[in-house]
Amino acid sequence: MATPRQKKARRSTNKNTRRTADRHRKRVTITGNAIIKANWDKRLTLKQNYAKLGLLPSLNGQTGGTEKNTPDQPQQTEEASVPKELTEEEIEKIKKSLRPGEGLIQRDDEGNVIRVIVGEAKSHDEILDEEVPPVEAKTDIVRQLEEQAANAFHREKHQSDFETDWIKKLIDKHGDDYKAMFWDKELNIYQHTAAQLKKKCQKYLQHQ
Repeated sequence: MATPRQKKARRSTNKNTRRTADRHRKRVTITGNAIIKANWDKRLTLKQNYAKLGLLPSLNGQTGGTEKNTPDQPQQTEEASVPKELTEEEIEKIKKSLRPGEGLIQRDDEGNVIRVIVGEAKSHDEILDEEVPPVEAKTDIVRQLEEQAANAFHREKHQSDFETDWIKKLIDKHGDDYKAMFWDKELNIYQHTAAQLKKKCQKYLQHQ
């Protein structure tokens, strides 16, 4: 005779077997890029596949080093062979080449300290204007993706009549003084940065 528990189990339609569990298992289907699809391993997880291909599954993860700088960490200053005579422009360039908290000590022939050049943080506009050094691809898949992206068709965005008229007014009023354009509340109604205004003006002048 069956017990009440056995009778209840017979009536239950929810069979938690290995076959039904595999059926409901989430599978990743690649429908986008053909290169990734051809090199995708269905036996691996999404994270394992991305690691094998040399890609990042998320941009929100930890990047860079793991060492944290404490507030009382001493300033890093290095001694280097710096020319004795430096212009103000050269000094500013050296400051921008150093990170905040780093420094260079300039000495004379007798070893006396002439000047200590300390790194300064770059402004927002300087960061936007700075050229990004190319990074060598880590895997063949990444190299194929980069080559595919480089050969892809890029539709050139043309400036509208309104934008060209607006840029012309900025150039007529300020010339190539992009900081003055930035502070012009009457014309710079969208509050573009100096770097953005510079790019727009250069694009406008190229088509004139």
